[in-house]
Amino acid sequence: MKKLLVYVLLLLVISGLWYCAIFFYADKIAASDVLVFSENLFPAISSLFSALALATMVYLLVLLSLDVKANRLSTELTVQSHKRHLEIIALTALIQECDTTLYRYDRWEEAGIKGDYMNAKTSVREKMNAYREKLEQIYEEIG
Repeated sequence: MKKLLVYVLLLLVISGLWYCAIFFYADKIAASDVLVFSENLFPAISSLFSALALATMVYLLVLLSLDVKANRLSTELTVQSHKRHLEIIALTALIQECDTTLYRYDRWEEAGIKGDYMNAKTSVREKMNAYREKLEQIYEEIG
């Protein structure tokens, strides 16, 4: 609505200036020049509408360029949002994988299968804590 109001005001100002110029010019001419004035009136009106059309095109181009910039910014924000979402999904999957691995190591330990499960569990827990910290950082950036 604001853009339309600006456009209408610009049209009124241009029309007012044109009318004042014609009125001022009409007061300055002599009676013998009235015929010449009436012959020049049609090209003057034609030039007015050409100028209004040009002003409309320029105004529309400015509006379109502003809309393109706004759409580009919106698209970039959407892409960033999708990247964060994918990162959250990936980190959540990694944390679930670590939980599954720890559960598997616990079962193997209970079953008596020989192996160095303490070092493996420690390594998996460290990775899981790193994933959780990164996930918390992402949530803090969002919130």
